[in-house]
Amino acid sequence: MTKISQIWIGVLLIILSLLIGTIFFYMQAMSPYSRAKSEAISIARAKTPVKKVTNFEITTTTDTTYSLIGQDSKGQAFGVLMPAKGGEIKVVKLADNKSELTEKTASLTLYNGKIAWQTKDMVLYAFDSGKKLKG
Repeated sequence: MTKISQIWIGVLLIILSLLIGTIFFYMQAMSPYSRAKSEAISIARAKTPVKKVTNFEITTTTDTTYSLIGQDSKGQAFGVLMPAKGGEIKVVKLADNKSELTEKTASLTLYNGKIAWQTKDMVLYAFDSGKKLKG
């Protein structure tokens, strides 16, 4: 084997090891999120009318909240909010939304125990009235 082919094999092995290391690091970094998502979905399916989950987010206002958007067996859209540290699960019909925000433009969250929308720039709006709460 020539010296040049040995160098090429060495370079390719280094690149391969960097790629494998990056993939492993990414999987380890995403593990807590994936675990929280799967646990929240299984709790929501067991304790709420939601059977199909279409959106999951973790939001933080005063406390961290797991926010799920899903549908029941009849196709009605619901939001499910679970405090990360345990507590009362809140379920809301998305048809009752009085603000202009939706799950595509903001995240459903809890703010001081009330259901709210949190926009990407961290402004909070009341779910039931659309009024600005904070920000």
